[in-house]
Amino acid sequence: GWGIAIDRETYGKYMSLGGLMGAKLRKNIDHRRRRFRLNSRGRCVFLDSHGLCGLCVDLGEGMMCRTCRIYPRHQESYGDLAEVSLSLSCPEAARLVLDQQEETVYRQRERSSEKSMGEERESGDVDKPLLNALLRARRAMFDLLRRGDLGEELRAGAVLALAHDAGKRLDRRDFSGAEAVCARYGAAPPGLMAEKLSPFREMEFQRRKLEEEYLDELEKLEEVSGGWRELLREARKSTSEKSPRRELNLLEYFLYLLYPGAVYDGDSWSKAKLGVFGLLAVRRLAGGADGDFLRAAWMYSRQVEHSDANLERLETYVRESRSCALPQMLACLLGE
Repeated sequence: GWGIAIDRETYGKYMSLGGLMGAKLRKNIDHRRRRFRLNSRGRCVFLDSHGLCGLCVDLGEGMMCRTCRIYPRHQESYGDLAEVSLSLSCPEAARLVLDQQEETVYRQRERSSEKSMGEERESGDVDKPLLNALLRARRAMFDLLRRGDLGEELRAGAVLALAHDAGKRLDRRDFSGAEAVCARYGAAPPGLMAEKLSPFREMEFQRRKLEEEYLDELEKLEEVSGGWRELLREARKSTSEKSPRRELNLLEYFLYLLYPGAVYDGDSWSKAKLGVFGLLAVRRLAGGADGDFLRAAWMYSRQVEHSDANLERLETYVRESRSCALPQMLACLLGE
């Protein structure tokens, strides 16, 4: 259902290609918008019966356009730091990320070249002390998500509480204070953590009310790919579908993707809330997808990761709405 834009260099290759494949290419490109045409089923005409790209099979990877060559890899750049991930908007990437049982290992390497998948910001554009503090706080959140002595559902709540408390310190550039908060949460006994969060497990009525309001907000998003409106309608008729192991992986994914972006606006708390909102949205949408958590995840990802307008709308919502305050989001996360 996506119109795939063809970069100028690859478009030139297609226009100069001879033979039957060259003729097929020119016939199946929307030349005004410089995109591949889709068939009656909404699929690229070059996908074969096995779901493989016919251009890659017949002509080699070098004849794929830049979008097809890179997707579903995604890059976020913070000065001279580039973080690469897979995008959950690809169903197979969603399966790889959300169904993994082992802890995610983040590999690092030094680059000698400035060339990368996407455009980079100049290293001077970032506040490096703030970025380092954000990365340390995110690491502490990842450690909480992996604490085997905490119940799986409690871990997400603990992460949200940590993000709230550390965010206050980060707002006033108290980086040592933020580190102290992270250390305190990391060493907190599981019994104490459960006790602090237990009141929010009893807020069932508020959870249902908030979930409906969150669906209202999702209704306002532009539709990026087909099936979104139908999924929302079905979610209205259903209840949340929890999938604890996948939810932990999903929250880690969103924190990896979103949280360091606070280096540009200083709002780490809203970035963390947006990640938790995504988890809550997917949980509710999974009920509308007949319990298919993976499908709900990649459809939500398409709406948010591939539309700047949708991303900005949701970030404004979680920043300004009282329904996304700490107690309310904890009620949604932990409500029975």
